[in-house]
Amino acid sequence: MSSALLPITVTLITRNEASRIVAAIQSVKSFATEIIVIDSESQDDTVKLAEALGARVVVKPFSGFGQQKNFAQDLASSEWVLNIDADERVTPELEREIREFFATGLADKIQGAYLPRKTWYLDRWVMHGGWYPNYLLRFSKKKSSRWSEPTLHEDLLVTGETIYFKNPLEHFSFPSQKSHILKNVEYARHASQGLLAKGKHARISDLILRPFWKFIDGYFIKMGFLDGRAGFFIAIHSAYATFLRYTYLHELTAPNTDSR
Repeated sequence: MSSALLPITVTLITRNEASRIVAAIQSVKSFATEIIVIDSESQDDTVKLAEALGARVVVKPFSGFGQQKNFAQDLASSEWVLNIDADERVTPELEREIREFFATGLADKIQGAYLPRKTWYLDRWVMHGGWYPNYLLRFSKKKSSRWSEPTLHEDLLVTGETIYFKNPLEHFSFPSQKSHILKNVEYARHASQGLLAKGKHARISDLILRPFWKFIDGYFIKMGFLDGRAGFFIAIHSAYATFLRYTYLHELTAPNTDSR
């Protein structure tokens, strides 16, 4: 594999990612011209570790996922921008595919690329339950793309033709069940704010039926059961996160709610 750097800026947004930032940056150093980390005032060694690996780090109070990513992209000096999370890794196979993308001239014709993401959970790669292939639009020409800025689940919006890569981005999401539970709480709060902004209200049927359907969909319809105990835990967590989302929405909209 060639060792030449490519016209790519890799961007990451972080907060307290000292345990994972080193592996993420090391996975892209062999091909990225520039690495930019936008850190949301970490209290650990995230900034120090990233700078030690040659990344440009800018500390910026968190203003939203899309907002942070757009800020990072605006700072990029390369034609192409690859956004990854601190818990993701670019494999040698994916790097090879990216290099071929430039070598064959596709980079001159295409404006963006979807990457399949493969997640390690408990003791295995999760291949069912809607988790794989989890195609994400993360790689794009700077001038042709912009992140949306909702409360949660930002999207990269690309003007022009896009393609799908074959080799996956590896994702090491939850090192423990506690981390998964805490992430459910965090995402549910953000999601409830998004629902509130759309004028939604939580009905009793939302609290009962939506979590139940989420479990059925992930575990049975999308065959999460084929991933063994990992698939079961994922389906339960998905149902729980759905319940939390509408619980928080109910708290935000119900009259005389004691939110203490």
